[in-house]
Amino acid sequence: MDIIITSPSLNPQENVSGISTVTSFIIRNNTAQHYLHFLLGRKDNERGGWHRCLALVRRYQCWKDLLRTHPQALIHYNFPLSKASLLRDPWFMGYALRHRRKMVVHVHGGFFLMAQHIPKLPRLILKWVFRHDVPFIVLSENEKHILESRFGARSVSVLPNAVDLKDAEKYAQEPTDEAGQKNLRIGYLGRIEPNKGMTELLGACVKLAGRGCDFSLVLAGKEQTSGEYLPRFEQALGRHFEYAGLVFGEAKCRFLRSLDLFILPSYFEGLPMSLLECMSYGVTPVVTPVGSIPNVVENGVNGIFIRHHDEDSIVEAILRLDKDRVLLHALGKEARQTILNGFSPQSYVKTLNRIYNQA
Repeated sequence: MDIIITSPSLNPQENVSGISTVTSFIIRNNTAQHYLHFLLGRKDNERGGWHRCLALVRRYQCWKDLLRTHPQALIHYNFPLSKASLLRDPWFMGYALRHRRKMVVHVHGGFFLMAQHIPKLPRLILKWVFRHDVPFIVLSENEKHILESRFGARSVSVLPNAVDLKDAEKYAQEPTDEAGQKNLRIGYLGRIEPNKGMTELLGACVKLAGRGCDFSLVLAGKEQTSGEYLPRFEQALGRHFEYAGLVFGEAKCRFLRSLDLFILPSYFEGLPMSLLECMSYGVTPVVTPVGSIPNVVENGVNGIFIRHHDEDSIVEAILRLDKDRVLLHALGKEARQTILNGFSPQSYVKTLNRIYNQA
């Protein structure tokens, strides 16, 4: 069937977005369907303000034109529960619902999913969205419970993100048995911005360098605000810091193969594709247990949990793994097995098509 799917730009050079990564994965793997991508979301270097409002008005007109041109197409609407999304997406979803279009709403975490207190207006918007009788997709049973109990959602299906495994299946890390045998390579992949815990990560790495830890921190991705973090990391860490830039395709595979440890000290998340990708290569995750991450990572079994807003927690976890390379390798091996066993594209596509049929 024809399926209109929304997301920011699918070009990683224009946009570093988990939703774009998921959308590209779906289009690439679900070959039984014919996808029509509708670009919705700001590019990384696109300015905001009134310019952005005018651009959204134009996108809204394009949305109406696309729906009229493809009257039988199913809509796969990607919906992060962020402030910007709550101000924008109900207009686009509302138009489709008023015209009785068949739609699946795919929820991708965001601040308002797990926030303890939600202001009145965002809460009313969310209740309006989730009262509609359309299939909703969430990333975990915990998210399903939240949508049902907090917002009254019906027809909620759990579909954790999945990753391409072709290259990862061929790769297995070599164990390092003794601490100090090689420099510890710590990687981060994604948007470089405050909510990802970059401030705490910088502080933790300065402390690690001061304690004589032999490590390299390698950041891959793009700054949300140019010059906000990269110069500070470079100045404070010197030889301990590398910036890999934007990585995709074979460059991303090489980047993932080079890592010992994946660091993600986020304040909130859905289920990050970068986490699943790193784990599939046997890279040990050191992460905050936010969003749907605890549905994949089990502390002390296939990864290590750290506290958010706490740089000392990062220091403790990294020093522990640096000193015990046998544990580091065992956790990475279990992380890889977790992804290979439970996050295959074939299983994902099968479940997704079943949800489409419900719609």
